[in-house]
Amino acid sequence: MSNHHKIEPTQAELTALFRQDLKTGVGRSVKHDSAEKHVSGEAQYIDDRLEFPNQLHLYARLSDRAHARIIRVDTAPCYGFDGVRLAITHEDIPGLKDIGPLLPGDPLLAIDKVEFVGQPVLVVAAKDLDTARKAAMAAIIEYEDLEPVLDVVQALRNKHFVLESHTHQRGDSIGALARATHRLQGSLHIGGQEHFYLETQISSVMPTEDGGMIVYCSTQNPTEVQKLVAEVLD
Repeated sequence: MSNHHKIEPTQAELTALFRQDLKTGVGRSVKHDSAEKHVSGEAQYIDDRLEFPNQLHLYARLSDRAHARIIRVDTAPCYGFDGVRLAITHEDIPGLKDIGPLLPGDPLLAIDKVEFVGQPVLVVAAKDLDTARKAAMAAIIEYEDLEPVLDVVQALRNKHFVLESHTHQRGDSIGALARATHRLQGSLHIGGQEHFYLETQISSVMPTEDGGMIVYCSTQNPTEVQKLVAEVLD
């Protein structure tokens, strides 16, 4: 009967490893793993792939209003362009229309109203991207403008929230604050931020023989993409 013992590293050995890791990174310029391909233009993105035979291109018509009620959407003019195969609104989505990844409130295509400039309202599929773009811009969209909410303070004052409040709670925070020796009170204002993507924001989708879809996309969460695509397509 053999007896194998796992030798645990000592505190001194762990400290040495920690310091070694610090010396290899902190205070030095560390090259990104794919930096050379990025700066040389050799990095392969979804948009660099060869197109599928008879591939269709999609173009989304985006809202030019910050806050408005949608009165009417007419996609009939889209079909006046040669090569247009389909023009859809939220009414044509067969499955789930909301693609909020954590909480509901993020419709794939605008339903009844738009809440920011750039919100997708309709999508056109055509033989090439230029045709899809021209056709999408030919669609007729009528709006009734609503008062825009332009900052957080105004939104709080008017109780105009993007989503319903959602609270994560653990323990007795009120009691802990009451017992605290020191308490600070004030306000902090920070500007908005937007991630800068190195890759092009594009997806390529191919239907399979058994009714599925193969999706090629730039994403950090392929599991969520799979879930949402399945729900939208019902």
